[in-house]
Amino acid sequence: MTLATDNTRLPSLYAHASRKDWGIGVLAWETGGKRGYLFEDGEERTMASGFHDLMRKVEQPSPDQKSASLRLQRLLAARANAQSLIPGANGPTFAIQLARFRDIYPAGLLDPKWVQEVRGEGAEQRTLRHRTALIQEAQEQLSAAVLDSLIASQSYEQLWDRVVGVLGHTDLVPPAQLKKPKSASPERLRDLAIAVHELLYGKARFEQRFDRYVATLAAYSGEPTRWELATALSAAVYPTEHMCIHPMVFRLQLKAAGSRETAAAQPSSAGYTRRLALTRVIAKKLADQSEVPRDLLDVHDFIRITLKTAPKARVATAKASTKSVIPAAAEDD
Repeated sequence: MTLATDNTRLPSLYAHASRKDWGIGVLAWETGGKRGYLFEDGEERTMASGFHDLMRKVEQPSPDQKSASLRLQRLLAARANAQSLIPGANGPTFAIQLARFRDIYPAGLLDPKWVQEVRGEGAEQRTLRHRTALIQEAQEQLSAAVLDSLIASQSYEQLWDRVVGVLGHTDLVPPAQLKKPKSASPERLRDLAIAVHELLYGKARFEQRFDRYVATLAAYSGEPTRWELATALSAAVYPTEHMCIHPMVFRLQLKAAGSRETAAAQPSSAGYTRRLALTRVIAKKLADQSEVPRDLLDVHDFIRITLKTAPKARVATAKASTKSVIPAAAEDD
């Protein structure tokens, strides 16, 4: 009997009494009277002790709900695996990253220098590094209403030009990945426009939408899709849910954690799920140290900055105190 049909092997499934749009959920953790549920829409939500009754157990799950349950189990397993790659908040690897971060930004994620230089708030002029302006532009220029209108009018090239314009205003994607191919058929442009719309606003599972977007990009450009372009769009529009993946940075993060896992050269939904889980683990570690990220772009920049080459004195101090140092590297382009 397969897992898909064996109810005894499935964890208990729950549905919120009034939020049907969340889909079914599984219990992810429980502590201090609070329970965390991972839902079918990809969000994890916390229920305080007075609201547990809102979560109703699904006694006879449908085949689709069983399939969703297995997917949620895989997500939780990926998170658990990512958790095992990062030492505790007081462990040497994360401690060094945090120390490096606070050397540059003494007040952490609330430091005025961070707020201005990285978030871009209060800056006189926008730079490629500024995240708040990027999010605002992406959510305005690539809203569901805008994309619906462009597709309805068959303005497929204009839609992709908007994507390139938004991503061209940030350092998340190398310019070479945004270059237009020498020739692209109208059919390829149409497919790409629809894939963008589905990636951002489709109803299918995100893994399916992601893989379709990656494949359609490759067909459009005539070359393999790179991780940055594959992930930056979702990260810009949904920064609290998605992460922009820079292969070199994540390779260093895995190496810093002592993992032997290799970073796949080509993006896939399975690889993205693992990297997103690692990102969320680091976000929690930051929050545990009173550094609460406002979104996953904060985590992206924390990783990138702390894995840059550290001053020699800093490295020497870290070696003396922990005997374990995060490998230093130049900032990824």
